[in-house]
Amino acid sequence: MIKKVLKYLLAVFFISGSLHAGLVDGVSILVNNTPITLYEISEYSQKFHISTQEAVKILIQNKIEQNLIKKYNIEATDDDIENEMEKMSSASGMSIMDFKNYLEQNGIDLNEYKKDLAKKIKQEKLYKKITSTRITKATKSDMETYYQNHLNLYSIPKMIEVIQYTSKSKQNLAKMINNPMLNIAGIKTKDEILKSKQINPRLLFILQQTKEGDFTPILTFKNSFASFYIKRKIDVTPIPFEKVENNIFAKIMNQREKDIIKSYFDKLISEANIKIIRAPQ
Repeated sequence: MIKKVLKYLLAVFFISGSLHAGLVDGVSILVNNTPITLYEISEYSQKFHISTQEAVKILIQNKIEQNLIKKYNIEATDDDIENEMEKMSSASGMSIMDFKNYLEQNGIDLNEYKKDLAKKIKQEKLYKKITSTRITKATKSDMETYYQNHLNLYSIPKMIEVIQYTSKSKQNLAKMINNPMLNIAGIKTKDEILKSKQINPRLLFILQQTKEGDFTPILTFKNSFASFYIKRKIDVTPIPFEKVENNIFAKIMNQREKDIIKSYFDKLISEANIKIIRAPQ
């Protein structure tokens, strides 16, 4: 239903939106009387490298989320923001001060970064409010079934043959991952066979979760970024269910939360009063 509604809106938007041009200066769409401007659509599309249509879909949901955040008086306190930054710095192996210095050294305004974090925290609080009364707890049977169906994710190799790619530019590393045939300056490569017992547990988990023939997500180190291409996993042994039970529970619950959120906003978007004012250039 929601896909049909959005397809219809977007079709009207791009075919006849220009008929209303000039009625509201700079405003492209009204979502329950909350405006989405032409500038917002263009900026979001360019910032995240997505199509104008995709930007419109996301911004419609964003406006509905913002209205709900206001309705429920959801706030992100200074402590909330600081705690989130401490979590992120810890995950990157930095102190909070090193993390803040790293942001500033890479041209990221700290105040703007905190504003973005505040938005993320408010969104997470809203999602928690939405899911808290709708979610069902995963049973042991659910977890055992998931374990059997995803046994490849819960097996540890004694050794992992990888190619490590490192760069000071996250953007360049991302380009290389999308097109490994590109020869990009500043990216160093190293062939390695890593022994599982000698790998940092956090890195081992990421390597273990990545399939052969795939790249890991880009990892942040103190002065550089890295990604590992998994060539081969050697002598793979399943981890006992009891040792991964908590991880499986978290994965199932996370997916259930995502499904609830999607269903919730699909319904709200289908019921929203959405008016097309003018199409972007």
